[in-house]
Amino acid sequence: MIIETSDPGVEAVREGVQTYVARYPEYADALRLYGAVMEVQQSALDSISCPLEPLSTQEVESRLLSGEPLLDPGAVEIDGPAYRRVLSEICRAMDENAHEGFAQGEELLAWEGLSDDRLGETRDLVLEGRDIDFKPAADLSKRDMKLVMDLLWEGLAPFYRVCGRILSSKLEQSLWQQGYCPVCGGAPLIGQYRSEDGLWVVECALCHTGWNVQRAACPFCTGSQGSLDYLYIADDKTRRANYCKACGKYVKTVDSRDGEDTVLLPLEDIVTADLDLAASDEGLTPATGRS
Repeated sequence: MIIETSDPGVEAVREGVQTYVARYPEYADALRLYGAVMEVQQSALDSISCPLEPLSTQEVESRLLSGEPLLDPGAVEIDGPAYRRVLSEICRAMDENAHEGFAQGEELLAWEGLSDDRLGETRDLVLEGRDIDFKPAADLSKRDMKLVMDLLWEGLAPFYRVCGRILSSKLEQSLWQQGYCPVCGGAPLIGQYRSEDGLWVVECALCHTGWNVQRAACPFCTGSQGSLDYLYIADDKTRRANYCKACGKYVKTVDSRDGEDTVLLPLEDIVTADLDLAASDEGLTPATGRS
């Protein structure tokens, strides 16, 4: 069985944001802001090429059976000029859509860490969540520095998504039931129960590839058959945090079987922020590597 991951495109993102804003007006600012970032990413996909050699069917099967993702994120060559163009557009979207703007945009784009010589090092630091040496004229708060790291991450995402488009076309789901992405090894951002078959499909936080995980066992620890439980807010059982009673990790999950027309999982991640708070109160840890 192949899980096809489709990219919504700019217009669908724009329409989706409008739908979510109408449905969740309390998150309107965050939805419009991240929607603008998603539009930049979707626009960039067709102008980015995947620099990887194609894998044979035998190579794909061998890696999946051994629990090895199909690519090493550190081995993906990020085109410097293309990355800086994407990041420039993301900074512009932030400046236009955030109430306080984004004052560090020019300094970030001129930072030496984005030069062709250092971009690979910066990429590795961002993906690993380690500190970078970006030091703007005005000292940044911890919150602002996290924003910079998030923007650098979002700028990388389209490059890995393009690779994921190619590699996931040969992804036989029966060979992979891990808690990390079969394409890039990234952690799940959020998941859904699909409307057509009820499969639990989670979406990678980096390359946004979707993959199927079992609903009866925790994908993040071993020997935990039947250990999954869930929590939800108030009377809304369509959005829940599926968590493991053994390891304490959780993945927010949307039940799409109720027939909602518009489900964009990155936007669902925003409007389910209350689930993160509830899970934190229970001592649970998000399965995604980003916090």
